[in-house]
Amino acid sequence: MSRSTVGRALGGLCSWGFGPGVLGVAAVSVLVAGVALLDVPSAHASGGTSPYTTLTTVHLGATAEPVGVAVDEVTDTIYTANNKSNSVSVIDGATNTVTATVAVGSGPWGVAVDENTDTVYATSAGAVYVIDGATNTVTGTVTVGEQPFGVAVDDATDTVYVTNLATGPSTVSVIDGATNTVTGTVTVGVEPHGVAVDDATNTVYVANYGSNSVSVIDGANNAVTSTVPVGTEPFGVAVDDATNTTYATNDGSNTVSVIDGANNTVTATVAVGTDPTGVAVDETTDNVYATDPGSNTVSVIDGTNNTVTATIAVGSNSDPAGLAVDQTTDTIYTANAQSNAVSVIIPATVNVSPTSGPHGTPVTVSGRGFNPGETVKITYKTGLASPKSVSICSATAGSDTTYTCSGTIPPTATAGAHTTHKILAKGLTSGIKVTTTFTLT
Repeated sequence: MSRSTVGRALGGLCSWGFGPGVLGVAAVSVLVAGVALLDVPSAHASGGTSPYTTLTTVHLGATAEPVGVAVDEVTDTIYTANNKSNSVSVIDGATNTVTATVAVGSGPWGVAVDENTDTVYATSAGAVYVIDGATNTVTGTVTVGEQPFGVAVDDATDTVYVTNLATGPSTVSVIDGATNTVTGTVTVGVEPHGVAVDDATNTVYVANYGSNSVSVIDGANNAVTSTVPVGTEPFGVAVDDATNTTYATNDGSNTVSVIDGANNTVTATVAVGTDPTGVAVDETTDNVYATDPGSNTVSVIDGTNNTVTATIAVGSNSDPAGLAVDQTTDTIYTANAQSNAVSVIIPATVNVSPTSGPHGTPVTVSGRGFNPGETVKITYKTGLASPKSVSICSATAGSDTTYTCSGTIPPTATAGAHTTHKILAKGLTSGIKVTTTFTLT
């Protein structure tokens, strides 16, 4: 699985009013900071209720301005590139607390992790900082092109790719992770921003903000093999290795382009929120997440049909920029530049045990992702005209958003046919609804 699929996408520099001519690292230092973000789980979205909850918000300090974020699933650690405080924050994913702050160069933007070597890479003015994940110390710097921005790691080849914003020409630097030396420079489209790697095909994808395209690079010989036209001002890019699909956020057209990696053509264009920038893929659920700084939301796209299934409210004036997904814990992290914080977002879930049985079977229902203190009501859908549903049990969500309760599947008269039935969990305060199934035998 490519580590580029779990948060190598980057934040919304252009969304804060910087045009393509002033996309230098120094420009972001004038971004507004210090807007408070409430530490209250929320799952409301425009047009309805989103089945996601903000578990907590990790504050990084009044001058942090986090823009990039990456996850190490092996160590359950999250890293943010803090553009204004010239640092990388280290967050313990188990406790959602900051455990270290690593000083790097001026205006860091991108951050990526090599899980095989426990090494973190952060782009900064003129260089890439190499951080030992075991000690949280800088072990070296690599001089690359002018205005380094995005960064991605190919774990399989121990290769790091860095986009360099400066034009004339715009390039991608190729770094050997074993020696921390630049082994190649690839000319791509104008003002390359996000970069992602498909480990399965040894292919690198680069979002070219200034030329409205995605460059496709063969990782074996560092040559551009294709240039794919996409929407206006593509910013972030992410890859689903399992389906050989690439997703590019188009900041200027408020869309996500879906690219078939087999033939390098756009197969769908998905309308999302305002100024989409960061993007990440959860291959376990086949969900694609895109940050929308202009609307302070995250758009959730179903990768099987390329439709938006939910819109997650991150918080007013938060400006969610970078985004990463921990596929092991099914947790989403957004770097919120204006509120100087990281939102920790989880999907609401419901599980039933056992998953099958006859009428009157005792069951235990549990899950997470509901607002703390709210009542979660569990109902069984009969498939009958009357009653359409039968209450099984109810529980109060704890401070960690989890809940559990026990009950029984209805007796013969109200259980319905011997088939698969839906079990619905509904939050009576939030309105969150999620379902699972129980097979009546």
